[in-house]
Amino acid sequence: MGNANRQLAAILFTDIVGYTAMMQKDEQNAVAITRHYNACLKQSVEAHHGKILNDYGDGNLCTFPSATQAIKAAMEIRRQLQDAPKVPLRMGIHVGEMFFEENKVMGDSVNVASRIQSLGQANTILFSKEVFDKLKNQPEYKSISLGKFEFKNVDEPLEIFALANEGCIVPKREQMSGKLKEIKKKSARKKIIIASIFLIVLIASFLLYKSLSPVKAFAGERSIAILPFTNMSNDKDNEYFSDGMTDGIITHVSKIASLKVISRTSIMLYKNTKKSLKQIAEELGVSFILEGGIQRSGNSVRINAQLIDVASDNHVWAEIYDRSIKEIFSIQSEVAQNIAEALKAKLTLKEKTGLSKHYTDNVDAYRFYRKGRYFWDARTKESFDSAEVNYKKAIELDPDYALAYSGLADLYIYNQKGLTQVEAMPIAKDYANKALSLDSTLVEALTTIGFIQSGYEYDWKSAKQTLEKAIRLDPNYAYAHIFFGNLLQYTGENTQRGIEEVKKARSLDPLSVSINWILGRNYYMARRYDSAYEVLTRTLALNPRYQLAKGTLALVALAKKNYPEAFRLIKQIDTATISKSSDVRAPYYCYALALSGDTLHAKEELQKFLTANPSPNPYQMSRIYIALNNYDEALDRLDQAYNVRQIALYFINVDPTFDPLRNEPRFKALLKKVGLE
Repeated sequence: MGNANRQLAAILFTDIVGYTAMMQKDEQNAVAITRHYNACLKQSVEAHHGKILNDYGDGNLCTFPSATQAIKAAMEIRRQLQDAPKVPLRMGIHVGEMFFEENKVMGDSVNVASRIQSLGQANTILFSKEVFDKLKNQPEYKSISLGKFEFKNVDEPLEIFALANEGCIVPKREQMSGKLKEIKKKSARKKIIIASIFLIVLIASFLLYKSLSPVKAFAGERSIAILPFTNMSNDKDNEYFSDGMTDGIITHVSKIASLKVISRTSIMLYKNTKKSLKQIAEELGVSFILEGGIQRSGNSVRINAQLIDVASDNHVWAEIYDRSIKEIFSIQSEVAQNIAEALKAKLTLKEKTGLSKHYTDNVDAYRFYRKGRYFWDARTKESFDSAEVNYKKAIELDPDYALAYSGLADLYIYNQKGLTQVEAMPIAKDYANKALSLDSTLVEALTTIGFIQSGYEYDWKSAKQTLEKAIRLDPNYAYAHIFFGNLLQYTGENTQRGIEEVKKARSLDPLSVSINWILGRNYYMARRYDSAYEVLTRTLALNPRYQLAKGTLALVALAKKNYPEAFRLIKQIDTATISKSSDVRAPYYCYALALSGDTLHAKEELQKFLTANPSPNPYQMSRIYIALNNYDEALDRLDQAYNVRQIALYFINVDPTFDPLRNEPRFKALLKKVGLE
């Protein structure tokens, strides 16, 4: 037999489920079904450059040049067969070598494809790991691992996947049967006895080894990214629902101290991505990835989830949940628990309790909360208004919904409501305290309170205790690390540890532009200008339109006396993206002119700016007056900043801008008022 008879191909096996019984029950209907099937098969196979090689009456063997063409043909066949008369077809696909002998198609790959098809049910498209490997980087194909199966006349167990695109049925493993190996009872009993003896020996050896030498329970780093769950429903409104599943699982898993869990901000950047899992893992610095999809129909929901070890590309765990919509919260807890078990995470009693915790039993309240989070993420005044409406609807449905109150608090912390800090912060504090009255362990609300205590009330001692508590409860909540790191650095207690805390936050949310900017800003405050320049440049690589990074990078350039670079950066600041009511670029420009020695020009530009902006940012104004050597006016502006509780005073103790004022009595008095003497 020559090599000319052999070829590599994608092999598709099809079979009409229950065809024999169909013929016995209604022969005329069976014939109509067969005709419909044959017509659709011929059309779809030819359209995707395939060949129909064998006809078995109620099924066929087809080949295609590639796995992608085979999958496309299978999807098209399945879709067309939903038209009357419906055809209950199952399909199996494998990629491998086949050969021809006396007009017969033969080979192990043909045998494997046939075995895979035998596992299926009506409307299922199953395929091998070889096919999955060729499809996994194509996001239009959604699949889930069903685990490994031992087939007749196939030496090694094979991992089988189900296509999970809309309309496809993903069978439950316990309901699957087909051409599998039979296990004789005697043989099974013998294996159990042998396995038991082996297990006893293994345990004894392990205990002896453990007593002699300490070992780690898990060799690799236990770090995970939970990718956005795919909305597999036609209703786009279910995007909130699928995003909520992602967020809910992240919230649960992040409570586990022994795991590094990537935060939501970075995760959502991979929604509908075409990047490979390996590339995503490298960008986020994780060893494991959880991915899945959600298909909702009325009050029923199907959720598939699979945990992947990126280094080996192995499926560590996979599950399909067919539940009522009311069970969505218990599913989130189950997935989190399964992740903890699969990654061998050691759980404290508190962590075990946290994994099963949920914040509301009202699905509609949860839906409104999810919409609120969606709008909150957009970070505009208009979106914050929409977020507030949805949070309040959630509270109307469940007055004890702590997370919704915490969401309202954050709207006023970030203050896109057009209020002063003096007006906004007390509202934020009331909402956060309400959330904590309902759940004293709610990390989001604790972190908000810690920020208010430090950046608004200047109660640094209480803030430190609050933020330390938040980190203990959820070591993976990035903003708790940020505010704690800020506190350590800005009070002068421990600058290096403060920076390390913010770096920890970045490791948890590596693609967050704001966190990267904060780290760069804090390097600037620590006078580590080279590090600041590096981080801020990276920030702008993540988002070239992030204006705050341009402004801070300009300050770094000025500190290094690189005036041409500073003016270039200031020129690039797009005022409209920061504020619609005032010119944000001008204060940086005036400060740079004054610092570079062009005093006359700086005063002219400053006068133009003040004429056009009668209520300028007092903190920025003080910076300009320092550069102009007008210290009294600078101190007057800082007093204004204190009177309105401007958040920028948060870092007055370490900002290099104010070094010329540090011996001034009025400046020392101000430091005392903000608790930083």
